[in-house]
Amino acid sequence: MTWSALAGTISSSGLYTAPSAGGTDTVTATSNANRAMSASTTVTITPAAPPNAISLLHFGNAGFGGDDTNVLQTALNSTAANGQPLEIPAGNYNINPVTFPSNSNVFVDSGVTVTANPGYADGVHMLTIGSSNVTITGSSAAASVFHMRKADYTSGEQRHCMYVVGAGNVTISGISCNDSGGDGLYLANSSNVTVEDCIFNNNRRQGSSITGGVNHVYYLRDSFTNTSGTAPQSGVDIEPNDPSGFLLDINITDCYTNGNAGDGIEFALWLLNSSSQPVGITVLRNHASGNGRYGYFANNNDPTNAPGTILVQDSFSDQSGSYGVGARFYAANGANLTFQNLTVTNPNVNGPDPSYGDSGAVEIVRGGGASVKQGNVYFLNVNIASTDGNTTYYFNFNDGSGQGTTNVQFEPGTLSGATKAPPYGLVQGVATNAID
Repeated sequence: MTWSALAGTISSSGLYTAPSAGGTDTVTATSNANRAMSASTTVTITPAAPPNAISLLHFGNAGFGGDDTNVLQTALNSTAANGQPLEIPAGNYNINPVTFPSNSNVFVDSGVTVTANPGYADGVHMLTIGSSNVTITGSSAAASVFHMRKADYTSGEQRHCMYVVGAGNVTISGISCNDSGGDGLYLANSSNVTVEDCIFNNNRRQGSSITGGVNHVYYLRDSFTNTSGTAPQSGVDIEPNDPSGFLLDINITDCYTNGNAGDGIEFALWLLNSSSQPVGITVLRNHASGNGRYGYFANNNDPTNAPGTILVQDSFSDQSGSYGVGARFYAANGANLTFQNLTVTNPNVNGPDPSYGDSGAVEIVRGGGASVKQGNVYFLNVNIASTDGNTTYYFNFNDGSGQGTTNVQFEPGTLSGATKAPPYGLVQGVATNAID
């Protein structure tokens, strides 16, 4: 018998092992008996609560329109202390802030909606994880939903839906955290954090902020979408708060950063300096579409920077408001910034960049005031297509500080549609082709 698994694995005895991600997995099994008969069966497997899970309703009545905070917090504390999984059954719940103790193991059923009560002040977070060994598993992100009351939050930026600070060994899968007055997910000073198959939609400041002091972070198949309300309004903003905010082994894989009023992904390293630890960030197969500014944005510090590597590989920027990639005020003595196998489609939806008045596809630019050369940015096998006439050149490298540009590269893949090309781009206002 031959088995073919689209998700998870099936042993020779027929035992299926699901992957760790939340959501629905599909397995196709094909049996060939003596090559005389063929049968194909598709099995849909949805995560379910462990059989020994304790229901939230064991701890009191909840889901009847009142305040369910006490029942949920009591359930979290009790099950974590006794090493038991907690199941939140289908229903609508209303809560004030809750905290997940160490060893929390929570399963959120399909059909669960947990809503923030009215009255959250700025700086108050709905779900806080500041502990170790925490697992939150939803049935699917579309059906296991936590959300706040964004329409009520007309000021401030710190009402986060999920606040993970000072935590270790955390896995969050298959849930949504939406409509916050700050970030869908705020992450800092934590290690070994996996967030997979989750949705962070319609948050006020960011889909997610990663503010430093983090090591071994994995965002897998997540969506960070439709952020708007207060700057920067990006899908994911990686921005340390001070020079000690190290960024080690951060991985963003197969995610979507779409429809944000700011950037798809932002690498804002301007508070790091030569005393900071080396940066290590890898972005693979990210889709950034319909963002109001750039698909990908990067800056750093002047005059000193943290070393390290930022790699964006096999990724996409589609219909960004300005450039597909903007490296602005990115000093050459900082972390190596590489875009490999990048596809940029129809950038400059909003017309010429308002700061510099140009309409390229990728840029390395800055105005005055810098004291060191810009650069250490590489575009390798970049594929660019413009079909709407909004792109003049494929690249623009321009230093308004007069310090110069060094260690830059533009190696084209397929290019089409720039209205002033060839040559492909501009370096200090002079038209040229590939830069190496």
